[in-house]
Amino acid sequence: MIIPKNFAFLFTLFISPAFAYNISWFDNFNDPVLSGYIEEALNLNKDILIARKNILKYRQEKNLNISAEFPEIDVGADYLLLKIPKTAIPRNDIQTNSFALPFITVWEADYLGKNYNKIQKSRLDIENAVYELESTGIIVASDVAEAYFNISNLNKQIEFQEEIKNLRQKNHARKEKMLKNGTISKTEFNESENVLLSEINLINNLYKERRIFLTQLAFLLGKTPDITDKIIVTPFENINFTGEYPDTLHGDIIFCRPDIMQKENEMKKARIDITIAKKEFFPQITIAGVMVFSTIVQNFGWDGVFAALSAGAFQNLFDGGKRIFTLKKRKIEFENAVEEYLKTQLTALKEINDALFTLKKDFGLYKNNEKMSALENDNFVRAIKSYESGVKNFIEYSDENINSLKQDMELIKSKNQNFINLLSLYKASGGAL
Repeated sequence: MIIPKNFAFLFTLFISPAFAYNISWFDNFNDPVLSGYIEEALNLNKDILIARKNILKYRQEKNLNISAEFPEIDVGADYLLLKIPKTAIPRNDIQTNSFALPFITVWEADYLGKNYNKIQKSRLDIENAVYELESTGIIVASDVAEAYFNISNLNKQIEFQEEIKNLRQKNHARKEKMLKNGTISKTEFNESENVLLSEINLINNLYKERRIFLTQLAFLLGKTPDITDKIIVTPFENINFTGEYPDTLHGDIIFCRPDIMQKENEMKKARIDITIAKKEFFPQITIAGVMVFSTIVQNFGWDGVFAALSAGAFQNLFDGGKRIFTLKKRKIEFENAVEEYLKTQLTALKEINDALFTLKKDFGLYKNNEKMSALENDNFVRAIKSYESGVKNFIEYSDENINSLKQDMELIKSKNQNFINLLSLYKASGGAL
């Protein structure tokens, strides 16, 4: 669906956030819990709320420029105490104690359309604020999903690591008995204890990482860290991406990125600034009017109204070259805006290509880990049979179990990395996957 730019403001403010930011792509993960968190973040995240307020701010700035199209009318109330000698103005009906009600109007004729140009710029500012909101929404949705996947992944990692730690502890207890019996050396026992401590350190780091991602998710949802205990995530093995892993993307996809459209508007604004700078060389035409009702004369009405209307042109003859320098500056700013636009295009192409390349390579790594995990699991099944038949002792059996668990951990790590890579591609493409 293509939304005309003139309706971008209303479209972004009043339609469903799920549609506005194209988060239907996240349905490919088939996880309603994740989709619920993303929709909640798009409604409550502080960056989203600030971006929405900025749209309203720029809308009022546009209204300010529109108001300059109309004349200003001021009214006042004055008390006059006069003393006029009769010898100066004999036989006058001027009241020495009177009131005056003046109406004053001033209007600068926008015959060159300078103010209209400013209104055009303010409309582009509104569009840019909408694009900023879209960009913020894409980033927030991606960050929520990334934190969510990492939490679910770490939950599974901790589950495996707790099992590994328990196996290491049982092995170490047996080696302690073997040391007492003299069947192993102190060096072998120390190595066993060192391995156990390493596993304990690893699980502590996993808990620490999970806590960081939990507080990050709470922040993205616009909530305080005390809700982390209430955050629920789907088990990692139940999260699967059923969408398409793109191999290539058309280069035009970069024009779906809000930052590209923002830079395009910046070029338009810079060109308008050049137009305004050129119009500063022409004279200004100002119309001023005054109408005063007063009791200075006995007749307080239309017959006693003082009124004046004037129109004049003002032309600056010399300002030290200020207008010329301003015009040259505006032209340089336009050239910079063009370079910024081209730079943003190159950055977008780089990010998309990097995301595609990384996704492809890491997906191959994930497939290799699947095969390696299957091989380790097969070895563990054989180790179980050997242990049950008495061919292998418990330590050998538990070592095979640990190898299998560690390979499973590598598998889910690579699966999680694939999810993160997909999110990077989603952001790089402006949510247009």
